[in-house]
Amino acid sequence: MCESNVYLRNGNDEKLIMENVAAISPIGEDTFLLKGLLGESMEVKAIIADINLMGHKIILKAL
Repeated sequence: MCESNVYLRNGNDEKLIMENVAAISPIGEDTFLLKGLLGESMEVKAIIADINLMGHKIILKAL
């Protein structure tokens, strides 16, 4: 499977905000729509800090 977990970084803290994310789409300035494997979705206002495809981990930095 190719899903990743998405974390939100705020300072030195990282919080898991969504598991099994299948797609991330930009929907506005510094805003992304996360789409999960089972159809769930979430809007996040952040910037991309790191994408580790081998580790299935995406880190977004809170604004």
